[in-house]
Order: sequence, then structure tokens, then C-alpha cells
Amino acid sequence: MEDRREKQYVRLQPEYVGKFRCDGSVCNSKCCKGWIVDIDGPTYQKYCTIEPKTERKKIVSRIKYKKQRGKFVVEMAKNGSCPFLQNDGLCRIQKTWGADWLSNTCTMYPRKPYMAGDLMMMALTLTCPVAAKMALLPQEPMAFEKVTVPAEQYEQWMRRVGGRMAKMGDAFVDIQYGAISILQNRALTIDQRLVVLGFFLDQAGDMVEAGAPEKIEALSAVYTAEDFMEHVPEMLHAIDFRVAEYVKSMFGLIEALYGKGAEYQGRERLLMYHVVHAFGLEEEEVPLVALVETYQNIFRPAREKLFQKFGHIFENYLVNEFFLEHYPQVIVGSLTQNYILFVMGYKLVEFIAVSMAVEVEKEKETAKEEAETGGMDEEKLVKLIGHMVSSFDHNTEFLRSVAQDALKRQKDVVACMKNLLYAGEELSV
Repeated sequence: MEDRREKQYVRLQPEYVGKFRCDGSVCNSKCCKGWIVDIDGPTYQKYCTIEPKTERKKIVSRIKYKKQRGKFVVEMAKNGSCPFLQNDGLCRIQKTWGADWLSNTCTMYPRKPYMAGDLMMMALTLTCPVAAKMALLPQEPMAFEKVTVPAEQYEQWMRRVGGRMAKMGDAFVDIQYGAISILQNRALTIDQRLVVLGFFLDQAGDMVEAGAPEKIEALSAVYTAEDFMEHVPEMLHAIDFRVAEYVKSMFGLIEALYGKGAEYQGRERLLMYHVVHAFGLEEEEVPLVALVETYQNIFRPAREKLFQKFGHIFENYLVNEFFLEHYPQVIVGSLTQNYILFVMGYKLVEFIAVSMAVEVEKEKETAKEEAETGGMDEEKLVKLIGHMVSSFDHNTEFLRSVAQDALKRQKDVVACMKNLLYAGEELSV
């Protein structure tokens, strides 16, 4: 009989996950500042056994039980940092007693695992600056690998997966394979890939509803075939892009996420400054026709420049988020509704990034050199994506608002495409 401890399990992950090492000196210990750090019960009990008592007191005295959360929480220092963060950027608990003494929260971050049948899937959240650079900056398409995991480690991660379970088992993995292959097809523009992804998920959803998920593997093979992809651009001419609806959608998402202008604070105030200046919204009332004209004459050319230089970053962001957040099953609803949520979130990130680029584009004569790169650099873009992912992760009201909008659209995936995606011929990535 096989010893359970010797049994090997499998985890699917992007290759960069295996190369990741947490180093607070590189990112200035970002994850140890300004967060709420929960301490799970077993870890708190372990801290109560620390010897000598003087050391135990130093640790336990900074952990309080918060009734409203129903959890133990680390009491942060006045500057917002974790009290266990040392001057060298390392955690005192980990450095003194080892990684096994870290809480579930600290052990997991920035890792986010979930289960698809018997297969564990894991990637890193882009809110971690180190993980974001590893995931986003490579020029080549993101590669994936299957790694073997010892039973003890597998069970440890399983306990931390919580409710992150993807339905459909093997069929879900086939959908992920097909979707990521589509998103990484550089013969198409990003928007063209997203259009193809929508049709793929719409058909996959029909197969699931019909009780035939086993057909998804064959569907995936069709959508990723080279001869099919060659004809995609000509097939998409019927998808006419509605600029006015796109602009209204973007400003609607901004209001759902950040509220109205008077409510902007901190980083959001700065991001909205770029949007305001890009679209000439310094005046209170700007007619929609003027916003559309700004898009056609300024926003779209700046977008083309941005994608020519940083298209690989947007692609890696899409692939990482689709895999990490186990799309297309994030909200309760059809695969198509989840697709709409995915596209809307991505488009908001893109909209703000291009708005930042437009500012310098509008000042070509005084900032000609910077305008050649679209007014954006690698570091700014990675920071923006990390911030937006954090906003999506921590603003449940925003997700709820977008999800409700997606549910209202029901299965009208074509309407979504026309309002958000330009399927014509632009610069491919």
C-alpha cells in the first residue's frame, strides 16, 4: 500500500512562480505596510507557546482579537507598518522561528491557489511589486509548467485554498488552455484576441449548459488552430466599434470604482487627473461628441504607440489575471457574463494607462522625446496595473456593480464587443 506521505500531487502554475522569492529589501516590504493582517487561530495558539515568556509577550501583545472581523489581527505601528517588520526589511517572526511560524495570510501572499478538480492551480497577484515585474515584463509569452508537490505541502495549501474552487474540473482546464492560447496569439491585436475569446467562451458555455463539457477540448483546438486564426481579421469586420458607448462605459466604470470627482482621494485623485486632462474635462460640461472626437484624434493614436512599445505587458496582465482569478467563473452567471466582467476590468486599466500617455502626447512640442514613447514608461505601467488589481481585489462594491451590469447584458456578447473592443486593423502585439 502506498504511503500517503510519499504520494506526489500536481500543481499548474506560470513558470515565474517557481522563481519567485520574497525579498522586502527589493520592494520596501510593501506587503507589510498599510494592510490588515489576519492571524489564524492555530498560528495564534502557536505564538502563545513561544519561549521564553519575554519573547512571547512581545509577539502576542501586538495581536488583538477583533470581534467585528471574528479574527485575531496584527495591531499595526503608528506609521502603518507591521510591528514585526525589521529595519532590514525582513520579518522578525520568520527570521527568528522560520517560515512555518508565519500566519496563513503571510504565508500565502502573493500566492493565490485554487482547485480545478484534482489539479491545483496557482499564480501570484500583481499587487506584489516583485511578482508584478516577474509576470509582466518578459517580452516572450508567459509560459506554464506542472510541478509535483509532496503530500504534506499539498495538504497545507489545500487548507488555505478556502472557497476558491473552479467548477467543471477537466473541462475548466480545457477552457483555460484555449483562452490563454487565444490571448497569446500575437498575430492579432489585443482587442481582436478579446473578441475571439468572447466567441470561444460563448460556445463553451453552450456546451456546458447542454451537458457536453467533454467537447470543449475539441472546441479549444479549433479556436487555436493556425488556419482559423489567419482568417480572424477579415471575419471581425462586422464588429463595428461604438466609440460613444465605449467612452460612456469607461466613465461609468470609473464612477463605480472611485465615486464622483469630489470623492477622489490619494492615488485615485492622481489617476483621474490624467483622465480629466486627456479628455479636456476641466470644464464641468463636455458634450459626448467632443469626447468622441478626442478619442478619435488623440486617444486612439496614443493607444497605438503605447501598444507598439508595451503590448507584451498588457498581454501578460490579461493572461495572469485570467488564470489567477479562475476566469471564466468569478461571478455567479454564465461564462459569457464572466467574460464581460473580465473585459470591462481590463479595459478600465487600459483606459487609464492610455490617458496617462495622452497627457504628454498633447504636449509634443514641449516634451517631444517623452512623447515618442506615448508618455509612459515600464515602471509607471507596472505600478498602475498593481494599483488597479489592488482596487479590484479590495473594492467589493465595484465588483458587485460591474457584475450586475454584466448580468443585465445576459448573453449579448456581441453588444459588449461593439461597446468595448475595436476589432479593426491596428498594430498587433
